[in-house]
Amino acid sequence: MTEKTRRLLIIPAIAIGVVVFIFMTKGKDDTPREQLGEHATPVRFITVQAQDVVPQAIGNGSVTPTRVWSAISQVQGRVVALPPQYRAGMVIQQGNRLLAIDDADYKLALAQASAAIQATEAQLQQLAAQAENLNASLAIEQDSLDSAEKEWQRLKKLAKQGTVSTSALETQERAYLAQKQQLQNITSSLKLLPSDRAVLQAQLTQQQTQLQQAQLNLERTEIYAPFNARLAELNVELDQYIRVGEVLAVLDDMDQAEVEAQFPLDQFAQLVPPLDIKSIMENGEMPGPHLLKFKAVVRLQRNSEMIEWPARFVRTDASIDPQTRTVGAVVAVDDPYAGAMPPLRPPLVKGMYVSVVLEGEAHVGEIAIPRQALHGDQIYVIDADNRLERREVKIAMRQDGFVTLASGVQAGERVVVSDLIPAVDGMLLVLVEDAQVAQDLRLGLRGSLGTSLDTNQAQGE
Repeated sequence: MTEKTRRLLIIPAIAIGVVVFIFMTKGKDDTPREQLGEHATPVRFITVQAQDVVPQAIGNGSVTPTRVWSAISQVQGRVVALPPQYRAGMVIQQGNRLLAIDDADYKLALAQASAAIQATEAQLQQLAAQAENLNASLAIEQDSLDSAEKEWQRLKKLAKQGTVSTSALETQERAYLAQKQQLQNITSSLKLLPSDRAVLQAQLTQQQTQLQQAQLNLERTEIYAPFNARLAELNVELDQYIRVGEVLAVLDDMDQAEVEAQFPLDQFAQLVPPLDIKSIMENGEMPGPHLLKFKAVVRLQRNSEMIEWPARFVRTDASIDPQTRTVGAVVAVDDPYAGAMPPLRPPLVKGMYVSVVLEGEAHVGEIAIPRQALHGDQIYVIDADNRLERREVKIAMRQDGFVTLASGVQAGERVVVSDLIPAVDGMLLVLVEDAQVAQDLRLGLRGSLGTSLDTNQAQGE
């Protein structure tokens, strides 16, 4: 078959294919096309409301006793009394004797000081009697002097008349002068008595001080617990000789504990209300914790259980940690051993690592949304036609579980709280109101310290 013949055979096949195509498509343009419906995406939403918001900040730190007392020896001697059960970790009640030092030398010093005082007091009594005697002698000698002077004057007159010899006059004059000298000696002795009395009085004062010191030293031979405490250290043994200045024991206060927790600066700042420190100080008031009115609680997470202790905010650190950008806040827990029932509920003991929750005063009329409704700096708002509107917002405060907004949404608007991928402006939505998320948000805004502490205290009792 020639090439020309093969080409002639292809032409009818092509013609037949064209005819079949035209037949199959004939009338297709006359059939009306179906219009596809718009797809609506289901979402969960809440309606935002203006509500009061209680800000919280959470920090972590270790427990320390409010007071740590070191028993430092103020006297020296041999330890003669030390209960054998006293070891580190033991509980000592206030007023219980911790140890005793041999007091024989101190009792002897006390007796010597008492004897010296008695001797000086006797000398003062003797001096008083001497003064009384000298005053009596002075009166007698003054009378004698007056008589001698009168006799001498009488004899002088008689001597002028020639009725008395010169020797008799001279004898009377010598008697008068001798009496005058005697009076002068008594007067001089009386003048010396005040200085003698002052010396004895100073000596008595010194001896009384020595007596007080001896009494103090005797009292210091016994050491008692100044408050309810746990024995943290015991550095002596029975019959050990101790010297002045040695640390014999260290006691940790059981009546109150403190926790110094570190808080992120931005979280802590959200708790602090606006304060005009200058005006406060000009009014004669010192700024302090009482102006902040924080509520506080100490928490310990133990397995799946949360244990809590009510606390009081007492102070902040003087500076901010420049590396971690945290501020230290100290809370106090009164009676940290109350309700302790190990192993179910442990006491709040030294070294325990815990969380501290602080709550500030409520912010009134804030717009808050759950964190899950926030997408970067945007939220998804549902308009009146149930269509999506992506809207930028400005965050006022970030909290655990929610944020408050300074702008971007108004009370009464509906906000999407479910994941929406993709999120396209104007897309049609099928709405399901999420009552559980709304309820959780309301509870979170109110804070948790009041109700949780009441429940925890009831369980402790």
